[in-house]
Amino acid sequence: RSFNEMAAALQSAETLRRNLLADVAHELRTPLTVLQGNLQAILDGVYPLEKSEVARLHDQTRHLHRLVNDLHALAQAEARQLPLRSEPLDPAALAREAVELFGPVAEESGVRLVLEAQSDLPAIQGDRARLMQVLQNLLNNALRHTPAGGEIRVSLTARPGRGGDGVEISVADTGEGIAAEDLPHIFDRFYRAGVARDRDRGGAGLGLAIVRALVEAHGGEVLALIGENGAG
Repeated sequence: RSFNEMAAALQSAETLRRNLLADVAHELRTPLTVLQGNLQAILDGVYPLEKSEVARLHDQTRHLHRLVNDLHALAQAEARQLPLRSEPLDPAALAREAVELFGPVAEESGVRLVLEAQSDLPAIQGDRARLMQVLQNLLNNALRHTPAGGEIRVSLTARPGRGGDGVEISVADTGEGIAAEDLPHIFDRFYRAGVARDRDRGGAGLGLAIVRALVEAHGGEVLALIGENGAG
């Protein structure tokens, strides 16, 4: 029985590895195909070598760079080799900065962005840049799935734990919600739920995977819950 269980686990790991390689290849292939096709068109004289065309190609290189950086950060975090510059942080100030950063985008989208922070929150230890990345990924994901007239609420609450005082940060939105069958997988890399499977609307499927990896690298835990209105 133990041997069979080990064989099944190995088979599952191999399947995940193959799926990951296929997903990575797919994500890299799209911008590379765009770059190659457009550069060939410029060489053939189909497209003029204008600044607007160069800017479009530059956007594809930025997408590739971001994808490679995200995959590298994930690999480091999962191997517990991600360097963290830990320092005392004010969680409310960190969340306020993230909310202010996304404020203009939310306003343009017709979405109300609200911050609620409990008074006298304890300081937390963490890497400021990485925790800001977590908040930005969560807010970006919430904005992508919240229609005009909706609301995104960022809440901070003190949560005493075995390792000392901690803080719970919640990002809730009034978007289309998350199907029950998708809920266990939304932090998996390259997973897209519902309409996010459309690459025109969704990202590379790495944002929430990075959130989980970075939160766990700080010794924390990340959860996805469905609220009363079905929103995630």
